[in-house]
Amino acid sequence: MKKTLALILALVLVLALCACGGKTAAPDTPAPATDVPATAAPATDAPATDTPTGPADQPSAEGKPYPNCNPDGSINLDTIAHFDPEYDYYQNPRFKICYIATSSGPLYQEAAKAYENWCNARNLEWMGFSSSEGDNDLFLTLMQNQIDQGIDLMFLDPDSLIFPAVVSLMDQYPDVAWMSQMSPARDGETGAGIPAGGNLMHPFVGFDFYDVGLWQMEKLFQWMDENYPDADWSEVGLLCMDYSLVPALHDRVPAGQDYWKENAPAEAQQNIFIGDCAATGLTMQAGLDIAGPIISTNGQIKYWLVQGNIDDWAQGAASAIEQAGLSETSCVVCNGGAGLQMQWDAGQENCFRYANYTANILYTEPLIGAAYAFKMGWATPENIWPSWINWNDCGGEGHTYASRRLPVVWLEHENYKNYLEWCDLYAGTQIYNYDNDVTVAIDDFTSMVDEVPASYAKQ
Repeated sequence: MKKTLALILALVLVLALCACGGKTAAPDTPAPATDVPATAAPATDAPATDTPTGPADQPSAEGKPYPNCNPDGSINLDTIAHFDPEYDYYQNPRFKICYIATSSGPLYQEAAKAYENWCNARNLEWMGFSSSEGDNDLFLTLMQNQIDQGIDLMFLDPDSLIFPAVVSLMDQYPDVAWMSQMSPARDGETGAGIPAGGNLMHPFVGFDFYDVGLWQMEKLFQWMDENYPDADWSEVGLLCMDYSLVPALHDRVPAGQDYWKENAPAEAQQNIFIGDCAATGLTMQAGLDIAGPIISTNGQIKYWLVQGNIDDWAQGAASAIEQAGLSETSCVVCNGGAGLQMQWDAGQENCFRYANYTANILYTEPLIGAAYAFKMGWATPENIWPSWINWNDCGGEGHTYASRRLPVVWLEHENYKNYLEWCDLYAGTQIYNYDNDVTVAIDDFTSMVDEVPASYAKQ
């Protein structure tokens, strides 16, 4: 029953939400769910093998020249990348797609499942997920191998430091369309007026990472206020998990420091610690190795507030806090959520309590649509999403690249099943199996942001 409703309602929602513009909204807290234990789904490096389902199972309208086109049939570059159930994707060539990441952690595995699950809806052939496990040379080799095998659309999550090499390689193969996912492609240049990490080299779908850091801090302080309003703040410490070499990760940490300085009492100002994982990597073990010594050598701290930033570091920090016997009086948050969802599905609850989350089925939708539009010749990297060009961060040498924002919610144990089950309802997929635990409606959440940030205007 759920999937029948899914297919019908997904069509209605996608049509209703295909509007341009939008600011990354502060995360919402979903409505509470019925708390029923779930069976754990073990994490593996392999992509999902179930046959993807989706809105394309429904018949498409004939004669529509472009997805989400204007009433007169012309291209709408702000909406063309969003899935359109009334457009017949099967009239076009069947493109091969793949996903390559620098890690095989849970967040990347979930992204791979999402790419695969959109394939049926867009007439795509899934060629698989591969990981370089932190080896930058191997990452470029994996890219070349896929190109040699005739890939059409490529989705990439490299170490941000090698984006210049990634772009240089892709420039040699203009017939292969691509998008990065979790970090924007930047050229590494520095100088007056150049954003952190350098000029954009390609359009980006994601977040303002400083804002992400602020949202994590707001959640930590909210938790502290609700659970330990009378705590002695001289015993409260902030741990910010950092990756100083990658702006998309590092930018969250200055936000945490700024928030602490403005909101923590005077007696806590010195209790701020930075755990830089640049030398250890993007793994749970890296988080444990960095957080462990900080926590064990600061025994005066009884309440740890941890800006975990990614699931793996958050899980490592939570493990270190648990070893110190401080789980009850501590709170870890992150931006991500795939690892936290898996942890809850396995029946494990600890001080890793919240994730600022966008489901990968929503994250990957505009990425696939953009690369598809490039491949079809409907749009270029320079002209897609014209309403979303941040004129203070749009690329060098006259290039204009957009930064499309995504909606976020706070994933919590009491309601995570609601949000994830809604994602299945919206996309017509069967990624999550919570329909026996919760009931959701199509208007419970949104798949798009509808307001362009004021900061995008030319300064």
